Amino acid sequence: MKIGYIRATIKEEVEQQSKLLISAGCIKLYVEPSNNINFKSKEKLFQAIKSITTGDIISVTRLSVLSHSVQNLLEIMYQLQDKQISLEAIEQKYSSKETHSMDELLFYLTEFIEDLRKEKQAVGIYRAKMKGKRLGRPPLLTKNKVIKAINLKQFNTSEQVANRFGVGKSTLLRHIASYKKAG
Repeated sequence: MKIGYIRATIKEEVEQQSKLLISAGCIKLYVEPSNNINFKSKEKLFQAIKSITTGDIISVTRLSVLSHSVQNLLEIMYQLQDKQISLEAIEQKYSSKETHSMDELLFYLTEFIEDLRKEKQAVGIYRAKMKGKRLGRPPLLTKNKVIKAINLKQFNTSEQVANRFGVGKSTLLRHIASYKKAG
């Protein structure tokens, strides 16, 4: 029997993973709730491991779906090996049934670490946005500087005003336009 495990942070990812796992022949899917962004909570994974028997297969789209760290991934893999359960990652074309060279194992490990980094970065950005934090480079001109620049622009050229504030002419004009548009 082939069972699929899904963990994602947004609904589209859950749908994409479920389509891949069903097309790979999974009979039953275990899905971590999408509102659970905590990397360490794997209630559905442990339910799947308990319900599966010797000789069965647990399938995931990528190895990073299983774990939040290399150590945790190895613990899960050893746990599956002890129960004689095979593991496969569909997108990475990994299967624990096959023997792999050291180069292949390092490649899978590198992909796993890169996936984790991207996922944690995306969660950090999401949490920052929820807190209302502004992302990216801070504006070169503050609101007060833009007001001063508008007043100075009446008697000087745009280039002279931009040089005074240490920015380019296009940057100055963009800040002035967005200030006028906002208020």
